[in-house]
Amino acid sequence: MVGNYISFTLLSLLLAVQYSRTFTAAVICLPSSANECSRIKAEDTCSRTCIAQQCDYLTIRYGKYCGRGYWGCPGEKPCDDLDACCMDHDKCVDLFGMTHVKCHVRLKNCLTRVNRSGKVGFSKECPYRRAAPTMIRGMDLSILLSGLGNSFTKHSHK
Repeated sequence: MVGNYISFTLLSLLLAVQYSRTFTAAVICLPSSANECSRIKAEDTCSRTCIAQQCDYLTIRYGKYCGRGYWGCPGEKPCDDLDACCMDHDKCVDLFGMTHVKCHVRLKNCLTRVNRSGKVGFSKECPYRRAAPTMIRGMDLSILLSGLGNSFTKHSHK
């Protein structure tokens, strides 16, 4: 019973971290099972515009796809290579769930590759060298919390 409570608490914390930007975002994407994240992609909540905000904070919004509770509208092309990494991450967590560590590791590797490319990206105010490390820190936190949550879940089923 204690293991289930700890798992629920960690999952709640992970969701709070992932969707802390707005309450609406938390309602938009909730895990409906262990293996999927169902999103109601309302036209008024998805992004059609390339933006760069809060580049040094975990609440970063970058491009159309990067940032907690933030995604591009269906059919929207990413703003640049960094945004493409985030678009792929969104697809991965839609398929496997927000606590699927491999999705986070893939995003972190993609962000690292783009950061090392020497390119600037679509935003001069928030270039890759500034945005990518912020997102990598966010993925480190997601990997940590997902790993803890998954480990407690495995032990509580024994």
